[in-house]
Amino acid sequence: MHRNLLADIVGNDVLDDFQAQAIDDYIDTFREFEIKKRSFTTGMQSKITLRIPTALAEFFKAKTHKSLGDYITEQSRFRKDIEWTAGKLRINPSVAEGLFANSCDSMVAHLKELFKTEVLTNVDVILMVGGFSESPLLQEKIKTSFPRKKIIIPSDAGLAVLKGAVIYGHDPSVIQERRARYTYGVGTSFPFKEGVDPEDKRLDIEGKSYCNDKFSLHVTIGQPLKFGEAQVVKSYNPASPDQKAIKFEFYATTEKEPNFVTDKGCTQIGNCKITIAGTGIDRAVEVRMIFSGTELYAEAEDTHTKTKTSAVLNFLG
Repeated sequence: MHRNLLADIVGNDVLDDFQAQAIDDYIDTFREFEIKKRSFTTGMQSKITLRIPTALAEFFKAKTHKSLGDYITEQSRFRKDIEWTAGKLRINPSVAEGLFANSCDSMVAHLKELFKTEVLTNVDVILMVGGFSESPLLQEKIKTSFPRKKIIIPSDAGLAVLKGAVIYGHDPSVIQERRARYTYGVGTSFPFKEGVDPEDKRLDIEGKSYCNDKFSLHVTIGQPLKFGEAQVVKSYNPASPDQKAIKFEFYATTEKEPNFVTDKGCTQIGNCKITIAGTGIDRAVEVRMIFSGTELYAEAEDTHTKTKTSAVLNFLG
């Protein structure tokens, strides 16, 4: 059941109690709706029937002191479009179809914006996967909105993503190239630029001033990521001659050219620490990010000793 519609009928407070105290029934209600929506078609004449758990009617009565069936039949503004019969809602197809109008329109608008980008200008095939792709309403909307493109809808479109994930897990090479969903980089310090860098980022180390928390960019959002290749390799130096180790913190953001790792939207996704041999600030550590497998990970290497350390990058906090 579409939450907004159900909330309009019983009220958000009742629905919140139902979700908090009868989560199994709550999930079953929306799971049934997910199944039903795949059979909705434009111009349907028959009403859509959905079972409503007894618990929801009980929560409604406890909160309002009214019978849910009587309320829908006698008082609800939906009484002309919705019937309550033996614990079931029967919804006019026009109401059910309207539930998906905004979702379908939003998808079409998003696709139109994507096809305006340079890398997608010549794409002439749309592959529809995922549970909602099985909806005849969405399929018709996509086909009428993009008449010159070939629309492919595999059988069991709802399972296509899962099947693809399993195949990819067994053999990551099946996807030779993808696009970066985020901008990735390393938090570091650069020599402080007077009059340019903010004073609150100034960091003084052994008589030298650095600008702290700088975002050292490795991969830009939308950048092609090829299987088996490290995208960018950058070299970093210690700030102190006697420094024995360097800790690297890795960040992701939706901004194309972030300035500081403390900017809004930047999220730390991992870190690693590498011991460096010798002394002096001319020692170097090379850092690379690798996106070719089923996990994102970063690797740091002391260029003198060839010692390496790595870290898996994740978005779990």
